[in-house]
Amino acid sequence: MTISGEESRDWRESLVGWVEAQWRWLILAVVLLFALNNLVGSVVGFMGLIAFVNRLVGRALRARRLVQQVQEIVTKPDELRGEVGPQRHIAQSDHGP
Repeated sequence: MTISGEESRDWRESLVGWVEAQWRWLILAVVLLFALNNLVGSVVGFMGLIAFVNRLVGRALRARRLVQQVQEIVTKPDELRGEVGPQRHIAQSDHGP
């Protein structure tokens, strides 16, 4: 029979032996993991930057459109009144208060 301390030592020795044999591949796996992490971080950061610029451009275009509408209202107020369309007629009741 083996003693549990010997089994523990054998297991550790086999693990150390495997790590010694595979150390280059383990380092490569760690380096690739860090590279992949940096790549994903860059992609997410780039997407965030695109979303931020898109929001700024959208606000600028809305503001520009609003300025154009206000300029049209100020320069041609009579033409716009005719384009509004018919006003809704509210019938007054014959019953007085």
